[in-house]
Amino acid sequence: MRKIEIERIKRKRPDSLDAYDLVLQALPFIYKLMPEGSAPAIPLLQKALQLEPDYSFAHAALAWRSHIRVGRGGLKEEDRRSAIHHAHGALSGGGDDATTLAISAFVIWFEEHDVTAFDLFDRALAISNLNFVALCTSAVALAWTGKSELAIERARHALKLSPFDSLNHLSYQALAGANFHLKQYAEACEAARRAVELSPSFSVPYAYLAVALICSGRDQDARTAA
Repeated sequence: MRKIEIERIKRKRPDSLDAYDLVLQALPFIYKLMPEGSAPAIPLLQKALQLEPDYSFAHAALAWRSHIRVGRGGLKEEDRRSAIHHAHGALSGGGDDATTLAISAFVIWFEEHDVTAFDLFDRALAISNLNFVALCTSAVALAWTGKSELAIERARHALKLSPFDSLNHLSYQALAGANFHLKQYAEACEAARRAVELSPSFSVPYAYLAVALICSGRDQDARTAA
């Protein structure tokens, strides 16, 4: 249905687009993991917020984009502030949307280092325990904080729900980190390799792969990954 909606707005005149139309236009770029890939989403989302300042998902999407720019665009403080600002802007009116809550939680956890973000993940999954974004983003955060069993459970659930989703690299990244913490290095290697295959321009899975290979005694393969 989303693809049909995106095709519909391509037939509308640019001067007749409303905030929802603009967010739909931005969708193909929102979840890109490098700043240049996501750049087209930013002016569309900004315009959507000019038309509808309380549009929660538009805020969440801009928070995600700013978060990506922090880590992949020079660690600029203004990008970090923008990510936090839009994450909280999304929460002010997005309390009943699981995806908005999950994105906001991830940004708040990562950029503010605020563990209350895990309450937001739980709220998102209470609204919809089948929400793919809430499952895969919370799995990444849980893996990073050493809550390995729950991270594995949520990542596997996400992969089962949507086996061909463009964000599956996040679930595999979570599996790599969680299995590494559990010293299950073969499983960590396999998950990291799958994450690399799905998102070859993203560096984090390579790091997991290299260190899991080292711990498996496969030094040469680890050098290649590094």
